Amino acid sequence: MDPAWQDEPPPQTEFAGIRLIRTPPGRELVGVITSDHITGCPTHYVHRRTTPCTGTSCTHCLDGLQPRWHGYLSIRSMYSETQYVLELTALAAAPIQEYLRRHGTLRGARLHAKRVGDKPNSPVQTTVSPNDTDLRTLAPEVHMRRYLATLWSLTNNGQPHSTKGADQLNNPPETVSYVRSECTFSAPPKPPEQPAA
Repeated sequence: MDPAWQDEPPPQTEFAGIRLIRTPPGRELVGVITSDHITGCPTHYVHRRTTPCTGTSCTHCLDGLQPRWHGYLSIRSMYSETQYVLELTALAAAPIQEYLRRHGTLRGARLHAKRVGDKPNSPVQTTVSPNDTDLRTLAPEVHMRRYLATLWSLTNNGQPHSTKGADQLNNPPETVSYVRSECTFSAPPKPPEQPAA
């Protein structure tokens, strides 16, 4: 059987190359914020993975795990054009929220984040300041709720959330379930046969 040759790569997915990062220990993270605001969600840390809390019927809450709020925003590295999604705790997000209240948007502001301590779970200290950024050339913000729904493999009755479902991330329906990400490959459709000349 011949391989299913495909000379063109498949189209990139919406969030190709955008990694979720946390503030690293021992060095400062500096970037330009591309989000207008922080997107937040109560979460649980289960099996070495952050998952969203689903509210009153959350099995993790029923098992006695207290949720912790995490905030997410997109940033562009100061040293490259690479865009990331940064995860922050409520404590680290407080100065960012204060900046948002004063300025009306986070987009284009400079963010400095560093851990106060050398451990990977040391508290994060953040500062936000205005930055001389041409907003017309700044990367578009990541649609955070769709990104997180994709990252967390949120499904609704076995189907991926639509944009509308992702917009309800802070109050997901009770039917939300969590599945492991799976990757399947299928052969491209065969081209129509050319008539013999």
